[in-house]
Amino acid sequence: MQHCQNTVYATDLHCCDCGEALEQKRQMHTVEELNPDLLVDVKNYAPQAGTITGVVKSMYYYKRRYKTNNDNMLYGYWWLEVEDKDGIIHEFSVDAEKDVIANLQKGNVITAFQETPLTLNYRIADGNARRVVKNDRFMPVVIVHFADQQYRSWDKTISRNYTGGTILWLVLSVITFLIMLFAAKLEFLPALLASLPVAIGVFMAEQNYHKKAKAKQEAKYDAILAATDVMLSTTLNQLGYNMLARTPSKSDVICISCQQRISQDAAHCYCCGAKQHVEAITANEQSLAKDDEQAISIQKALEPTITKPTSIAELEHAIMDEYSLAYENDYVHKNVWARNEKGTIRHRAVLGKVLEKEQSAHANETRETVTTTETTTTYRGGMYVGSDVKERVEVYRNRSTTLKGEIMLETATGEPFVFKAGEDLLGSVDIGDWVYYAYSSVDTKRYYKYYREYAVNVSKDIAYGNSSVRSFGMVHGFNRMVLLGLTSIGLAWYFDAQDFYPLINTLVPDAGIDLLNNYPQVVEHLDGLPVAVFIVLSVVTGVWGFIYSLINGSRLKRSVKKLESMITKFSKQFGNVSEQINKLN
Repeated sequence: MQHCQNTVYATDLHCCDCGEALEQKRQMHTVEELNPDLLVDVKNYAPQAGTITGVVKSMYYYKRRYKTNNDNMLYGYWWLEVEDKDGIIHEFSVDAEKDVIANLQKGNVITAFQETPLTLNYRIADGNARRVVKNDRFMPVVIVHFADQQYRSWDKTISRNYTGGTILWLVLSVITFLIMLFAAKLEFLPALLASLPVAIGVFMAEQNYHKKAKAKQEAKYDAILAATDVMLSTTLNQLGYNMLARTPSKSDVICISCQQRISQDAAHCYCCGAKQHVEAITANEQSLAKDDEQAISIQKALEPTITKPTSIAELEHAIMDEYSLAYENDYVHKNVWARNEKGTIRHRAVLGKVLEKEQSAHANETRETVTTTETTTTYRGGMYVGSDVKERVEVYRNRSTTLKGEIMLETATGEPFVFKAGEDLLGSVDIGDWVYYAYSSVDTKRYYKYYREYAVNVSKDIAYGNSSVRSFGMVHGFNRMVLLGLTSIGLAWYFDAQDFYPLINTLVPDAGIDLLNNYPQVVEHLDGLPVAVFIVLSVVTGVWGFIYSLINGSRLKRSVKKLESMITKFSKQFGNVSEQINKLN
């Protein structure tokens, strides 16, 4: 669809070339509108079957837990908000562990299908997720319509396999046999023969029923598969979503009239129709009468002024730059029982916009089989009669699921900032969201520690858990202290008090020896000398270590102080920053 030879997007209200209001809008479609007979066959078996076609407006990753005495199972899901062509928001969950769904992004166009309304019964595992996820609705089939190809995600709840069994004939034949045997007072063989026709008749009827049910199940599955094949072949262009909205560009500007974001090369705003480059020329020819006989014509040549729209990139980078920071410091960590650890502490705070994110879900399930044997021994009259051995086998299942990936932020310098995001941040951020992220890292020859000092999704007002580099520490010499302690105890146990006399006579002066002789109880317990020395050494080491910890803590505090000041500044201005960002978007 075009106007003035320019492409018209679905969200355009005016022509970007002439500014004229658009009477005809670009139309978007659903797969059912393009294929009216799409679900006719499916509804013969599943009358409530339906589809939803729309744009993913928001995504949130969460988990559900199934827990019993033997099982502890976690499953990952995406909570989606999808806007259809009429502007209606549909909210539901999809399986996050499918490869196709793992790379789903905000702005993608999807078609979700369900044969009958499905709900998730497992409990939501996290309290934060309970505040976001509003219902238990689940969509088992999802078609993702990309620009060049379509992909399908299929849940195992839709299966061709029929699981019905034939046991009713056995139950009814046993009941009939018991009635004939006890109520009718028949002998065993006549009662058995009387129940035989019932068993055969019910068996044949049941077999016929399950045969038809199996054929129906397979036919329904084939109909669903055929319908989703049609959905899978439906392109983004056919749906009309290929020109949904203009892709944001760094060159975009703010309209001089309605303050909406528009393309730099747009002659008129496609939101309000206002002309974007307005020349305000006030040069006019004026005639001033000097007297009744003479008039002097004066031409005032004033230079024209041009009102230009403001560049969005400049405004965005100005906001980013104000709250961004990067620096590093040399660091020496003092140790008592080891050499000092030298390295570098790096600090960075970035306010940026999400350009890309790569994510994948990983599930891991383990099974543990525990066999318990119980033996019951029976005695009668003190005589052994026998033993009863019972063996019980229990299976314990554990399942975990995690979301891993990276986020790329646009920064004030123009150089993208890529970092490995935690599951909480990765699971709630969408492309286009603004994120404030601050971290510290300690890098020495033997250690590397990373600390997420501060993280918040500005666009969605979601704060995440933090840690601080102030908690950095290392333990050296613990094994040595344990070895010395054991050695001192061994020496005290092996040697007698007299064995230490030569050592005391060598190390202690005569005056000290005379003083010791006045305390015979001390002399008698000289075998505890190694333990006493170890205790003194431990006290000295503890005091020394405490002093070093204060020194190390002070160095870490000084290093991170600049970063913490920037974080405090941003926290105080969060409301203003959020308001500015919302205007730009």
